[in-house]
Amino acid sequence: MLLDREDADAACAVIDGAEQGDYVLHICSLSFTTMYYSLRKILTHEQRIAALSQLTEVIEVTTVDKCVIDRALKAGRKDFEDAVQNYSAEVNPDITAIITRNTKDFCKSKMEIIDSVDFLKNKTH
Repeated sequence: MLLDREDADAACAVIDGAEQGDYVLHICSLSFTTMYYSLRKILTHEQRIAALSQLTEVIEVTTVDKCVIDRALKAGRKDFEDAVQNYSAEVNPDITAIITRNTKDFCKSKMEIIDSVDFLKNKTH
């Protein structure tokens, strides 16, 4: 969304719904370093900090601890970052699904995996 990638409108709408109290969203703490780095070419340090700070006002942040890292390391997945995000969600009992544009990389997840467009159509999570 911050990079205005494919499905950015749907991602914005998902976040708007959380901001309005329709549901609670969570984001893996790991995502903040990734987003900060990804935004370096288009935003200043101050702008990146402001954008990420706004996200924390709307979205709950999940932790990454030794248990999450150990599970991700043992998972045998090609994308380690996705594995960390998956297990960060799995250990949180408040999370029932993962919303991602990249559903194919989560095919081994025990969580329900849904893209933002489908989430907006259903909104039953």
